[in-house]
Amino acid sequence: EAMKPYIKSIMTEAHQKGTPVMRPLFYDFPEDKTAWDVEDEYMFGPNYLVAPILYEGSRERELYLPGGPAAVWTCAWTGEIHKSGQYITVAAPLDRIPVFTRDGTILAGNI
Repeated sequence: EAMKPYIKSIMTEAHQKGTPVMRPLFYDFPEDKTAWDVEDEYMFGPNYLVAPILYEGSRERELYLPGGPAAVWTCAWTGEIHKSGQYITVAAPLDRIPVFTRDGTILAGNI
């Protein structure tokens, strides 16, 4: 429910401009050279970074947080804030996928 306005917005943009809804990190961060090499994460619109679990039995994963020096990422599950431009290791229990919000984006409700 809480994500409906955001999803509607990015779907409208996709329809009108051809902007992909799910996109590689470099799409939103073309100046970040490391973002061009990340192949196992994606942006869901411009504000959400998703880092799927790719291997059976994994309960944590390393991921890259793209962006310039002023960008910050917030874990959607814990509220923990991280600076961009670094790799971090996060917990990935069976019931949640690592999701981060960009630069203070507020996620209303549960994902």
